[in-house]
Amino acid sequence: MPYCEKCRTIVDDSCPVHKQKHLREPEPNDPVLIAELSGITAAMLEGVLLDEKLPFLKEGRLGAGMSVWIGSMMEIYSFYVPYALREQAQGLYALVCETPAQTGGEDEEEAPLPDEDSEN
Repeated sequence: MPYCEKCRTIVDDSCPVHKQKHLREPEPNDPVLIAELSGITAAMLEGVLLDEKLPFLKEGRLGAGMSVWIGSMMEIYSFYVPYALREQAQGLYALVCETPAQTGGEDEEEAPLPDEDSEN
C-alpha cells in the first residue's frame, strides 16, 4: 500500500492531491491519518486513544488562536497514529462512531414519552 508523505495517508494507487509524488511504502512509525472529526466526537476519540495508551497526534485546522476565539466545537481535528497501530486505532474509531442501530440497538425498546395529558 503506498503512503503519501505529504498527506500522511495510505492510498490505493496514487494520491488524489499529489498524484505519484511523495509516495513510498509506509514504515511502522509513519503517522497515518485515521479520522477528521469535530466537537464531541473528536473529544470522544481522543479519550479512547488516551485510555488505550495509543500514541497519537491531534492537529486542528484553525489553529489555537482561532479555536479560542470561535470555540473548540467549531474546530476540525485530524488524528494520526503510527502505521503499525493503524488497525487498532481504526477499530477504536469505529467503536466511537457507531450508532445504536449498528450495535444492535434497534431491538431495544425506547423509553415511552410521558403523556401530555397526564399530570405529574
